[in-house]
Amino acid sequence: MTIDPLTMVVVDILGKYVVDKGATLLKEAGQSAAQAASLLFEKAMARLKADPAEARNAERFEQNPEGYRIPVAEAIAEKVKNDSDFAAQLTALLEDYKKAIITVDTSNVNTNVSATQGSAAAGKGGVAVVGNVQGGISISNRQSGRSLEANDP
Repeated sequence: MTIDPLTMVVVDILGKYVVDKGATLLKEAGQSAAQAASLLFEKAMARLKADPAEARNAERFEQNPEGYRIPVAEAIAEKVKNDSDFAAQLTALLEDYKKAIITVDTSNVNTNVSATQGSAAAGKGGVAVVGNVQGGISISNRQSGRSLEANDP
């Protein structure tokens, strides 16, 4: 069975959430993201547990998310394929999660600022990066001419 990208993203979030019931997400991404992941988890697991054929894998996933990732992904993909309302609900919850992850409190852009729980802060002329970054990041200061690359010590 081919698993659509929506389902894989949902299962990735479920796996991150179930490991410690969102404690790590809370620390890394803040309250809104952890809450959105919780709602996504509850919706997906309730749907799987309502189906006697999938309930056992859903329970096992909660104990061993990596070991039962594929069976749960296949089950969610099947439910999404056959139920457009469920697909729309997951999509909406996923969008809420994405918004929570990328929300930046722009009121923290000032001098002598600090960032807390999922927010980002930058001093005057500073740069704040939120989320995962792949590849290099170049930051240059026109006044000093110094350029910092991702691999600089």
